[in-house]
Amino acid sequence: MEVPNRLVGQRYRLVERVAPGGAGGVWRAFDEVAGREVAVKRPVLPGDPADEGYRRAAHRLGREARAAARVDHPAAVRIHDVVVEEAAGNGGPPWIVMEWVGGESLHEALRRGPVPAPEAARVGHAVLGALRAAHSVGIVHRGVSADRVLLGPHGRVVLTGFGTAHVPGGGGSAGPCEAGAAPRSRVPGEWSLPGAGPAADLRALGTLLHTAVAEQPAAGPLGPLVERLLAADDGWRPNAGALADEVAQEVAQGLAAVAGDLRPAPPRNQGISCGPSA
Repeated sequence: MEVPNRLVGQRYRLVERVAPGGAGGVWRAFDEVAGREVAVKRPVLPGDPADEGYRRAAHRLGREARAAARVDHPAAVRIHDVVVEEAAGNGGPPWIVMEWVGGESLHEALRRGPVPAPEAARVGHAVLGALRAAHSVGIVHRGVSADRVLLGPHGRVVLTGFGTAHVPGGGGSAGPCEAGAAPRSRVPGEWSLPGAGPAADLRALGTLLHTAVAEQPAAGPLGPLVERLLAADDGWRPNAGALADEVAQEVAQGLAAVAGDLRPAPPRNQGISCGPSA
């Protein structure tokens, strides 16, 4: 049972639940071995833990979380550990242990209004870098949204959502610090399906940028880049991955130009702080 002060994996002590949700809540915890704050999440699976299908799904979650840990980029949330606990002889969903990122989500920031085009470009450039790093190791995020982009200390931008698989029928709604969808490890032929490959992530980033600037006249330089992202190949072609990478490279250069020196904009009044949404 998830309660404060519970020790997970004999080292991660739960402190407070920061993002409850139908797909599993995120906890701020303390790593008693490394002596640091971490964020931990245990996804919720539908069904009976005694069923073979449930156990297979739990095993797949662990496998995909470990695969997502290979994503190496400053803007990708770091996955420190995957802890599997056994209960009554049945393997349950794993605990996914991630870095703790203080700050607020882009979703919360946008509640105060759209951001200037250079700042949106800076955020988009960081998110795109994380996505390209994921695509390079066969991981597709499939859940890019303002809820899953954290604006951390010192101007750091962090894309969360790596390491927690989407659970069909899991229900619940995602809050500003909660992510229900997640990356998928590529399997043979998967990128040949419509909307399943890297292009889907690029289109989601285009939607994110469009939302961030809210069609401000001064955001004009971003317009062609957003259109390019939204028009990314739909994944039907055999070389869709290569085409998506070509688009990503082109857009990355454009975003860097709009952002200027890529330094963060002066801080506005921030709202709540939260850890990664997993």
